Amino acid sequence: MTTYLYHQLEQQLRLKISSGQLAAQSKLPSIRVMCLEAEVSKSTVITAYSRLEAEGLIEARSKSGYYVCAKGRQSEHQLKTPATSNPASAPKLISRTQVMLDLMKRGAAFDLLSSSQPDPHNIFLRRCLSKALRSQSGNEQHYYDQPQGDEFLRIQLAKVINQGGGNITCDQVIVSNGCQHSLLMALMVATEPNDVVAIESPGFYGALQLLEVLGRRVLEIPSSVVDGISPDALRLAADHWNIKALIVSPSYTTPTGACMPNHNKQQILQLAEQHQFCIIEDDIYAGLHFTSQRPSTIYSDDKTGSVILCSSFSKSLSRDLRIGWIVSKKYHQQILALKVATSMASGISQQQGVASFIAQGGLDKHLKLRRQQLALQRDQMLYLIQQHLPMVQSISRPTGGMVAWVELESNINTLHLYHQAKEKGLTITPGSLFGAQDTYQHYLRLSFAHPWTAPRIEACKVLATLIAKH
Repeated sequence: MTTYLYHQLEQQLRLKISSGQLAAQSKLPSIRVMCLEAEVSKSTVITAYSRLEAEGLIEARSKSGYYVCAKGRQSEHQLKTPATSNPASAPKLISRTQVMLDLMKRGAAFDLLSSSQPDPHNIFLRRCLSKALRSQSGNEQHYYDQPQGDEFLRIQLAKVINQGGGNITCDQVIVSNGCQHSLLMALMVATEPNDVVAIESPGFYGALQLLEVLGRRVLEIPSSVVDGISPDALRLAADHWNIKALIVSPSYTTPTGACMPNHNKQQILQLAEQHQFCIIEDDIYAGLHFTSQRPSTIYSDDKTGSVILCSSFSKSLSRDLRIGWIVSKKYHQQILALKVATSMASGISQQQGVASFIAQGGLDKHLKLRRQQLALQRDQMLYLIQQHLPMVQSISRPTGGMVAWVELESNINTLHLYHQAKEKGLTITPGSLFGAQDTYQHYLRLSFAHPWTAPRIEACKVLATLIAKH
């Protein structure tokens, strides 16, 4: 992905602020002067300044210009990193189904308002899907596809997966009916009822729901909103408990947007090999990076079959696509048998349409535009929070993905807030969904997956009013 001029300017200014070259309360060059100094356009300077302002590093003063914020102001919107600790509670069975079902009815709560706007970038995808459906003969429509999935699609998927490192072939890829289906099959082949499964905390509520339904015991591992799951905390947990599997999303995990450094991935892989547990890697957000390079997968360094890689296009391309994939050196045959038992096969025309879309370069073009859009919408969200939600204590600032983790004042219960917002036609995702215990009652997850239209900004203001009443 191209490094944009506004990003370069933003990084230069951030470095000057952090090093003290630009002291607190000092004035930045005007937009016109900065255009001349940096030899960039006015829009580039405005974007860079807006991003730094949303982060709380600089502020605009009426009729005066931009100034470097005081140190306290700069850290206002940086979410504290949870401390690494020895897990205090034993693994436990959980129950979160009712709230989950309610949220799914309302569109999985990925934003404040439901969105019916079609994605203009998906027009070419829809054409590929339609063409694949029309090209099917009458006889083909009466037969299932091969259980492993369409071969041409698996060839394309292998190329997509290898962007995260490694050198897999299409024969190693099994097409699933979405990432959740992949996670389900991974848990079923790698664990048994009552087994201990470690999960990053806060962690994906879909994974917690699977663990509940399958009767696995959940062991929460402290995580940082910047670097993800703590290898030290996982090491302590593995010394105390017989962990059979770890579910982890190294790249832009929900709900925090954290991205795991490579050295942490290596430590976690070594722990899995040492303690003989399986890593179930959810790689669904990795293609939505705002940095120049896609993060590598843990799977790409796996030499012993310790990792099962799961992903899909539901976040990066379209939620209507029920096409996912799963790759495992150790459990390939068991997963294939389970695929037949749980879904027989995947839709032929949809597989062929997506394969054609990828092969013709549609996915790469789409992701390039989508990443730019999401990065802008993230910055707009941070700015809106700064303007309209002063009660926010801290917020993560992800470098990819589509969600951020918001901490409110400790007296605010976001599950109660969820029901109040629902009465106003708004949807939020309460923090309690992202843990096996009621640890995150004053947190919520906010999404920047959709453009900040006027109705969505107004919804943000309504939410602020509801929070202020607590």
